[in-house]
Amino acid sequence: MKKKVLFIIGTLQSGGVSKSMVSLLNAWNREKYDTSLLLCCKEGDVFSKYLPEKVKVIYNPIIEHVMGGFSSVKWLFLHGHILLSIGVLLRLLLSRISKSLSGELIAKMMPTVSDEYYDLVVDYGGQQLLYYMVNKLKAARKVTFFHNDYSKWPYYYSADKKYYPKVDNIFSISKTCTDALKRYFPNCADKVLIMENISSPSMIQAQAEEYTDDLRVMLQEYKNDGNNILCTVAHFCRRKGGDFAIEAAEILKKQHIKFKWLFVGKVLEQDLFKSIKEKGLDEDMIFLGIHSNPYPYIKLSDIYVQPSRFEGKSISLDEAKILCKPIVVTNFSTVGDQFENGKNGTICEMNGEAVANAIAGLINDSSLRESYQKYLETHIVDNSNEVNKLYKYL
Repeated sequence: MKKKVLFIIGTLQSGGVSKSMVSLLNAWNREKYDTSLLLCCKEGDVFSKYLPEKVKVIYNPIIEHVMGGFSSVKWLFLHGHILLSIGVLLRLLLSRISKSLSGELIAKMMPTVSDEYYDLVVDYGGQQLLYYMVNKLKAARKVTFFHNDYSKWPYYYSADKKYYPKVDNIFSISKTCTDALKRYFPNCADKVLIMENISSPSMIQAQAEEYTDDLRVMLQEYKNDGNNILCTVAHFCRRKGGDFAIEAAEILKKQHIKFKWLFVGKVLEQDLFKSIKEKGLDEDMIFLGIHSNPYPYIKLSDIYVQPSRFEGKSISLDEAKILCKPIVVTNFSTVGDQFENGKNGTICEMNGEAVANAIAGLINDSSLRESYQKYLETHIVDNSNEVNKLYKYL
């Protein structure tokens, strides 16, 4: 009889954790293991179409609405879940005071979706999914993931310190991230392990070729007009350095550097978006929305830019490296896990002027661009074997 494994993810919307989950499941041995995925929320789903065969998706709309906003209060009430609707209202108010208490309340309200006894349960999202896994799912082994630098995201600390001791291991995605977990949870330090986000070069390179003629023609026209094509794959918000990008674009334009800056992702902060037109940058900064396959945009660009304030270990940056793009990246806390300045990319300070100077430096220095590309071409790594770190529990 096959051993049973359950993965848990909050959503498969656009974003690094969702993409990482899909990559892991594609690398997973689904012939050997009976594999299920508890998908808590379907709203805004982007990556489900990339889920491999032989993964059973478990979904319960009550879970989605327990984790939802004020519209979910109405949905639960109209569907006869009066106490849950009151609970969600309480949780929304409580979240202003304590993320930990709010997360624990969500986990208590989430219905148990399976009475199965699993050989392994993998919580891939953390927080309320961790608390839910510990309290409501039965398994021989339980592991959890935290996909960020805990020193930049300690909001659930009081709950996490109660639940981390109850799991077999705590995974994070880079040395900086695991070091932070060990500092915050010294009593669990021996449980903390690294498991990198899985990136498949062959899959990424193949999907990068899936561009339309319209896209190719559009970008070629931009280049014929003397524009440098910049690309960023991220939600447009301050956390991802959207304000730095606007400032950098304004500086580049004043320097008469011609460019088109492609943004692939959702606009999360409308005030930033509105300021683009006010500054006369709306023809220079082009917003393409969410795409499940952003790789053609990366491939056809000249420079990839990631002006973030915070990253765990950016999947988009790993993918840009696989596609051998010259890269400009800000010096967020985990950048050293992926880049060495001047060797495989340009690391700049965390402000718009520094981002602009780094971009201009690459535009004006073809030999530096070529050196980055040549280095990346000889350092493409398929890390699909990271999945072996989970097989040891089975």
